[in-house]
Amino acid sequence: MTLKESLMTIKDFRIDRCKKHNLCDILMIVLIGYLTGCKDFEEIHFTAEIWEERLKKYLVLPNGIPSADTILRVLAGIDGKELERVLAVYAWETFGSQIPEKEIIAIDGKTIKRSAYTNHNDESKSHKAAHVVSAFASSMEICFGQVKTEEKSNEITAIPELLDLLEIKGLIVTIDAMGCQKKIAEKIIEKKADYLFSLKGNQEKIHEDVKDFFNHELDEKYRQRYKIQSLSCEVEKDHCRIEKRDYYLCTNLKWLAEKDEWKNLGAVGMVRSHRMTNGSESTEFRYFITSLKDVRLAAKAMRSHWSIENNLHWVLDTVFDEDYCRVRKIHNASWRCVVAQNLNIIRKLVMNLLKGIELLVSTKKKNLTIGNKQTLCSQNEKCLLYALQQL
Repeated sequence: MTLKESLMTIKDFRIDRCKKHNLCDILMIVLIGYLTGCKDFEEIHFTAEIWEERLKKYLVLPNGIPSADTILRVLAGIDGKELERVLAVYAWETFGSQIPEKEIIAIDGKTIKRSAYTNHNDESKSHKAAHVVSAFASSMEICFGQVKTEEKSNEITAIPELLDLLEIKGLIVTIDAMGCQKKIAEKIIEKKADYLFSLKGNQEKIHEDVKDFFNHELDEKYRQRYKIQSLSCEVEKDHCRIEKRDYYLCTNLKWLAEKDEWKNLGAVGMVRSHRMTNGSESTEFRYFITSLKDVRLAAKAMRSHWSIENNLHWVLDTVFDEDYCRVRKIHNASWRCVVAQNLNIIRKLVMNLLKGIELLVSTKKKNLTIGNKQTLCSQNEKCLLYALQQL
């Protein structure tokens, strides 16, 4: 099923006599707007008007291009759950067969900052910022799904819902300390995947036990007794920083009182990061639990988890201006959050599309960024039409 066909399955909430534009056309126009680098509804509308004759080859457009206000009202009325389903189905059908063995699926939340609304005269009309939890394939740099939550503290209940959308058999799921929960571990194992969870204060008992365990001198005798594997990564140099990471993984868990409370718990681990920046030195310790029993896989999973911050959240903010989108100008609190969440899904659909295609143009620049591809789509008709054909 193509993306356009998936969008056509979304239920139209509008009254029949009020439908001047096809729902799928409106959503496709928003997608095209982001393909060409638009930042707000006015730009999306203006770009669509410029490309109207060409767009008629792919869209119905019975009454021309919808206004910016019409686009806004439609995005405020669509059920976000249906868009989330479209994202998951499209990502899996397009990229599912390309997922490498033991791919890292990083799960993390992001708050869309400017989607909050505060009414100082009537607090009941205020609304917290929209928050979404995403699943991101680290090496592929593809978002395979997301669910929305009311706030960050609700990630614990959102993660199982997100896992239900995903095909993760044979993959490794990484989650930060917020999602370090026994039921989430059980769900991941039920879906025949592995997990790696960061440890912090929200799991105080096991966090302190693992921390105390690795505070011992890690000499040869101690390592052999508890079957501790170790791995030192190469020194990295970045922005005047020299960093060395040492990974330790303990697979003998007889000493751990909570070992049977976590489904298929295979090991506990520690990462020691030693940094030197402009002559100043610092050492940081991080701890985790995992169903993995290989230190190399655990180290890869621990390191790869941060790809969701660098290659998804950062791109949404810097390339798509998500936190500065003019959705903040909507003064209806509930509309603001719904539109922000739905736009977040559409941006991820566009990111996946642009990540997955190589535009057919002659250019000296290789490995084009998403921003480069957006520029090509806005400036080169062949590039835009090729991207549209992939939809």
